[in-house]
Amino acid sequence: MAAFTQAQGARSAPVLSLGTLASATYAASSVIDLGAAIPLDVTLEVECAPSAATTGNRQLILFAKLSLDNTNFGSGPESGASTTNELDLHWIGTLPCNDNTTHRKFFSLQGLPVTRYLKLVVKNDMGVALAFGNVYRADITGASA
Repeated sequence: MAAFTQAQGARSAPVLSLGTLASATYAASSVIDLGAAIPLDVTLEVECAPSAATTGNRQLILFAKLSLDNTNFGSGPESGASTTNELDLHWIGTLPCNDNTTHRKFFSLQGLPVTRYLKLVVKNDMGVALAFGNVYRADITGASA
């Protein structure tokens, strides 16, 4: 029987720098091209630090916008504060931020529709601006022997 192994690539440079993203606003990455040989999965690492004690929902929310052709992306906000079409985004996960220390959590793209191109969208829903924040990526590949 053939053995199947998975390998995780190195952590990337930030694919999205959140800087001091204001509360109740969105930020989006540039287009991420997963390549013609789409990885088995992609691990995303999200880190942030609130600038003060959090209030309200106390969370950072990670979404994706997908495209098959690098032109027509799913709808939904990429910037600003309007939540009108937020439900059009693909939810990836939520990073709870109950205090103003640095928070870090890992997420997977597994379970989303498979597409070559995507944009990551982050919503600051913690009631205060960020002191800093970044999103990193590492691809998961596989081989059988």
